[in-house]
Amino acid sequence: MKPVFKRTLRFLGILFILGLAALAVVGIVQSGKTAENTESASTFSFDPYSENRFTAVGRGLLVSADSGLTLFDGEGKLLFSDAIGFAEPLTFTRGKSAAVWSQESSTALLVKEDGEKVEIGLPGSAITGKVNAQGWGVFLAREGGSKGVALAVKPDGEPVYRVRLGSSYPLDADLSPDSGELALLTLQGAGCHLGIYSLNQETELRGWTGGEEVYFEAEYLSGNAILLLSTDRLVFLDNKCQTVQEIPLTEKYLKDYAVSEEGFIVLALGRHRNGSAARLLTLDQNGRELGTLEVQGEVQGLSAGGRWISVLYQDRLVLYDPALQQKGSLENASGVQAALVREDGSAIVVAGGNATIFHP
Repeated sequence: MKPVFKRTLRFLGILFILGLAALAVVGIVQSGKTAENTESASTFSFDPYSENRFTAVGRGLLVSADSGLTLFDGEGKLLFSDAIGFAEPLTFTRGKSAAVWSQESSTALLVKEDGEKVEIGLPGSAITGKVNAQGWGVFLAREGGSKGVALAVKPDGEPVYRVRLGSSYPLDADLSPDSGELALLTLQGAGCHLGIYSLNQETELRGWTGGEEVYFEAEYLSGNAILLLSTDRLVFLDNKCQTVQEIPLTEKYLKDYAVSEEGFIVLALGRHRNGSAARLLTLDQNGRELGTLEVQGEVQGLSAGGRWISVLYQDRLVLYDPALQQKGSLENASGVQAALVREDGSAIVVAGGNATIFHP
């Protein structure tokens, strides 16, 4: 869900491939539960390319690579495997849909949980893309004669709104949960501006302008609240673009983050730019702290879904609630490449060319 941030903080190296058989016998602990009394796991198999990226689409799994896209449903059934031709494809997912694009391509895709694919034509090469929980999409693209354009589309791909930028540079965009508004984050001079547009009007409805700090993410939360993220600061805005909370990351470094559709945010913060994360922090949509946890070892990945959080460490996977109370764990997970938590608290655990669903 975080392509710009991930390009900056991408973990390097190819992890050792852990066999599916080894995963199946690993204990999952929650209130005394073990693998012997959990539900049997579904399995997914795909080509183990080193450039594979993994995204949960609804209950299913999307595997994207330069060679193409592969989508499985929630039980591991193959829905499609297509050579799309995107170089270094990027994804963003919410609900039962995902946006897929490449920064070298002037087309993008909406991919649905049921296997439907909708191609979106863009006026130039893609910058970024997002979907909301209703399956509507918004894409930023480069366009000749302007700094860029924001294009909003319905789930069937029909364009419904366009904002052309003549003097500012587009950084990010998002659609409100009800598909009525578009939030557009741009760089103007030395600082950032967030503009809110109604999909029924051409002019900006309201806005927010920051200082000289550059934000890379603008994301709608529940109730049309908005989260702005930079590497050094979080800003929480209400539905009128008024600041309700501002959290500077003084003497802390943002290693990773995830946002749940339930409206909370989980952050992995480090004491140093390089090295292990030192603390997990969860916040509600108004920036109020829900939980904090000191951790040992590097955080390899975060995922949030429903009221659940998965944290992948170097040697284990742990499931938490928003208060960071542990609800389940998968030990001896040193070969796991990704762990994508779903709304019911189960996780799709990827290792090499296989994935398994575990239920805590």
